[in-house]
Amino acid sequence: MKQGTTTITGADSSREGGAGGSAVSCRGVSKAYRLYDKPWHRMAELLLPSGKLHREYWALRNVYLDIPHGATVGIIGENGAGKSTLLKVLTGITRPTEGTVAVHGRVSSLLELGAGFHPEFSGRENIRLACSILGMSEAEIAERFDKIVEFSELADFIDRPVKTYSSGMYVRLGFAVASSVDPDILIIDEALSVGDEHFKGKCINRLNEFREQGKTTIFVSHDMGAVKTMCQWVVLLDRGEVLEQGSAEKVADEYLKRAKARGNERLSAINRGASQYPRWGTGEMLTEEIEMLDAQGAAGHVFKTGEPFRVRINWTAHRDARNPVFGLGIYRSDGTYVNGANHHWRRTPIVIDEVQAGERGVVEMRFDAMPLLAGQYYLTTFLYDHSKAAPTAIDHREHAVVFEVVDAERLQHGMLFLPSRWSVERRRGGELLRAESEA
Repeated sequence: MKQGTTTITGADSSREGGAGGSAVSCRGVSKAYRLYDKPWHRMAELLLPSGKLHREYWALRNVYLDIPHGATVGIIGENGAGKSTLLKVLTGITRPTEGTVAVHGRVSSLLELGAGFHPEFSGRENIRLACSILGMSEAEIAERFDKIVEFSELADFIDRPVKTYSSGMYVRLGFAVASSVDPDILIIDEALSVGDEHFKGKCINRLNEFREQGKTTIFVSHDMGAVKTMCQWVVLLDRGEVLEQGSAEKVADEYLKRAKARGNERLSAINRGASQYPRWGTGEMLTEEIEMLDAQGAAGHVFKTGEPFRVRINWTAHRDARNPVFGLGIYRSDGTYVNGANHHWRRTPIVIDEVQAGERGVVEMRFDAMPLLAGQYYLTTFLYDHSKAAPTAIDHREHAVVFEVVDAERLQHGMLFLPSRWSVERRRGGELLRAESEA
């Protein structure tokens, strides 16, 4: 395979072509990896160059990019789309198979958890090593060392081997080093997703400082809220190709549409499969297909926070039954019980006195707005005989349907979206200033 070219120029030449020039540009960049079925095939191919024992996997295909100085750019896409490979090409870690890459300016990167750290070295030693690799002199390292440790909040652990660090501590140290070298271009992979909320906030503040200073930031993220908030330009990758690029709002929405479509396909396949979860009851009536419908009435398994949705339970009576009650339980994927409800325990209950064998029907539960925040959830269906003093299971189905919730705006954190009103009052001299907001 003929290798492409990567050019990385220093900070002194980073403004060639004027302030409006490109900090990063890619021209027809493609990256292929050789895959071998067996380890010895690699050696055999070297000894027998006429015999091809590998197949090519193209992680990137014909990528064109122009990233101007001072821009904050998001790279988004599903797992396996080529995002990390693109960042490795931009940082010069790997060379493109085809095409050219030009990067103008001093580059600092945080690509993989703990990349560049020696597990046996202490945090102190790794800071010195990483800063040296990034081109800092001994004087620069000494000048910035205390600030790096302060930002990482690892002073109590700085002399311990990093092999004893948690994943979050790795990220703290890595980001503190990467952002300390005063780079012209900062490139970050999804590593920040490992950090806690407090440290994420510090990182976002640091990235905002870079933007205000006219630095260029390129980062990979699955957090569409952060992408929409921070990025002026977003690139959507799919199977190694640039599917779309443009404003954050437009491209992030396209990503969410595609994620919803693929999520529906994946979850539909899961829900069609044989259930490994228990189901029990006396069997006079059985629940059958369970449909989840979005605001447009389309069946699916991926929904948006705040939008209407419905759950429809189809059922058949095989024998006579008295006073059956249908219910739904909503659980988070880790088993946390979110909510349970039925049509009988209501201010205006629906009472079914009796059902005769052969009857068929549908029970529907409507929600004006999806109250759940982003995550994966499942439904358990309850069908119980309430004619007895202690309700008895007719058909109880654990983990009956799996579904997913996406929250593009990320206006709140946690598990539930709670509509609220906020107001802020200020007094400036004799003037009262008041602002109100709904969320």
